[in-house]
Amino acid sequence: MFSLVTSMKVFSDRWVGSPTLNRYGLHRKRLKTARAITKLRRLQTVRLQSAAERELLEQGCVAIENFLSDAEFAALHSEVTAAVDAAAAVTPLPEKPEVWGFGNTDRHQWGFDRFDGSTLNRFVDPGERARAFAARRELKRLSRVVTGRKHHAGRVYIYQTVNGDDAEIPDLQRDFHRDTFFNALKYWFFLDPVRAEDGPMTYVPTSHRLTPERIAWEEAKAAAAVQARIEGNRAGMSGSFRIAEEEIAGLGLPAPKSFTVPANTLVVANVFGFHRRGDAEPGTRRLALYGNHRPQPFLLVGS
Repeated sequence: MFSLVTSMKVFSDRWVGSPTLNRYGLHRKRLKTARAITKLRRLQTVRLQSAAERELLEQGCVAIENFLSDAEFAALHSEVTAAVDAAAAVTPLPEKPEVWGFGNTDRHQWGFDRFDGSTLNRFVDPGERARAFAARRELKRLSRVVTGRKHHAGRVYIYQTVNGDDAEIPDLQRDFHRDTFFNALKYWFFLDPVRAEDGPMTYVPTSHRLTPERIAWEEAKAAAAVQARIEGNRAGMSGSFRIAEEEIAGLGLPAPKSFTVPANTLVVANVFGFHRRGDAEPGTRRLALYGNHRPQPFLLVGS
């Protein structure tokens, strides 16, 4: 039963997926309790100061252009591209995935590769400047806005995305979804411009809010996941709920927003909100620093 007061989200868990507990509103209670605790932690740790912080709290996602000075950005860009080139010299970019769906992690001395369908995710270990970027005070504040706790600065990668051909093997990250049942943070600091054809991060503004419509949708998804557990359908037990684009307006939400941005832009998202990797032309690439923060949802103390 301990799993109920952790970040456990998958309905294959005997308690999270319990038909009896969910009949009595377990999922709704976890949603509301986690949201109340996040607000409590936020009150402990941060007072909104900037327009970007207010936008992140209100809209669920924000893009901050010209995040670094020209000199800082040039130095970081040089470090990152050198690391990416060094990784490619040791391990050339693979052309195609070998498995359907989410592939296994392929580890190397420089980091690791992983396929999402046809899309390659290359994660390269960060250098000194990249690690310093992740420890910036502004990022800690933005993390507190989302979660009520500062992020783990050491959890950062150089992230190269190589878009594949979805007609060959679909990339499930191109479906709108929310990551988990509580507020969690992801950020991308883009080293190169992101165009419409590059598969930009796409977010549904205000979809991080726990409205009555959202709670009803969540409970319906939870009921379906519980039924999947009863039937032994492991694919249906995921805790990362997906939503069809045509369903979004029915929850009273606005149209999705694609973040096509110039280089030197930080994009931060509350991934309880609906988001996806945008459609892309095969072979196009994105280059970013990437980090995430998914704190224990029922921890009462902020940081």
